[in-house]
Amino acid sequence: MAISIFFRTFASRNNKQIKTIRIMADVKAFIRKWNGLTLEDDGCHVSKEFHSFQVAFFNAMRKIATSLGGELVNHSYGHYDMSGFIKRGDKYVYFNYSSSLCGGRTHVTLKETSLYSGLASPMYFRTAANEKDYRGGSNNFESFENCEQLIDKLLKQEHKSW
Repeated sequence: MAISIFFRTFASRNNKQIKTIRIMADVKAFIRKWNGLTLEDDGCHVSKEFHSFQVAFFNAMRKIATSLGGELVNHSYGHYDMSGFIKRGDKYVYFNYSSSLCGGRTHVTLKETSLYSGLASPMYFRTAANEKDYRGGSNNFESFENCEQLIDKLLKQEHKSW
């Protein structure tokens, strides 16, 4: 009986680890596919190319949220920016990604580079009181590539609004 309980506990823990590994492999594939690309701009409309990036971006954020035991809630996208909230329990983290636009093209930056480091990162995160709190706490700039640890850290903090 004890061996059976041990095996079920071990198998359950092992399946969770395998699921997390698969999720993070999908996120890394997203980064490899999109990072560094220059996408077409359709003037006053979001290009099909950028819209495909937006869909893939939110799928990747959903996977990151799932790997942290949370969920992606209340996300939206504009012309060349995206934002949303990750919820875990009663804690929320707001995120925002803005791409650079130059000469009718937009550049996708998901990894930290010398151009985008520290405060120059195109992505920031902050604690939020709920899924409609766009003012939230202090901005924390981080690359998409390194955001999982920051999101986890913020989800453990108490929310402090300005």
